[in-house]
Amino acid sequence: MKKTLKLLGIGLVVFTTIISLQSCLKDNDDDYYYYNGANALVTLKTSSKGHLLLQLDDSTLLYPVNMSTSPYGSKEVRALVRIRDPKDDELNSGIVADGLRNVYVTWIDSVRTKPIARSYGLKNDSAYGKDPLDVLNSWMTVVEDGYLTVNFRTYFGNGAVHVLNLVKGSSPYELVLHQNAKGDNGGRLGDGIIAFRLDSLPDTKGKIETFTLKWNSFDGERSHQFKYRTRK
Repeated sequence: MKKTLKLLGIGLVVFTTIISLQSCLKDNDDDYYYYNGANALVTLKTSSKGHLLLQLDDSTLLYPVNMSTSPYGSKEVRALVRIRDPKDDELNSGIVADGLRNVYVTWIDSVRTKPIARSYGLKNDSAYGKDPLDVLNSWMTVVEDGYLTVNFRTYFGNGAVHVLNLVKGSSPYELVLHQNAKGDNGGRLGDGIIAFRLDSLPDTKGKIETFTLKWNSFDGERSHQFKYRTRK
């Protein structure tokens, strides 16, 4: 995989249970991202010198030559971006450290980023909801840089704000994705994206571990295993 851009189609998550995807959904959130040409999913960070950096994956940092600070302040968040190689007259001061790749950001939009929620054990369904959704096999469903980012599909009809939470399951490396659709269980299928910090999982101490994500789909309970290593 190239260390420059995580282009559409690169790094797809292969699910044990293949989820069939619908086409021609012109009015959903996911189309918004495609229409704006997002070609990378990154973490917005700040360098020791106060400059914005884009963490592309576990080991690749990008230096945006046309953005010195984050539009979302000092808060670390996941974001979808459209980036390209800069032209010579756009380089400005260039890279800030060896090994960083210069990029030019032409579009950016933050992804809702949350911590793992408190578990109430057998009361989690009543606390966080169990409305169905599908986790999509897309380039935006990925575990990297200490985050689980989920591209999901569900019904959106009455304008209610759906609430998604990630909760620890019955074992240290089991996570359950809950949705409370606030009664919005009809209308048209649409797509969304959300990210969760995994820093409350047990420290893998540099090793690669496997965690299981479970969710209530429209066809019953589904699960998928992801490789994970605690962020340095």
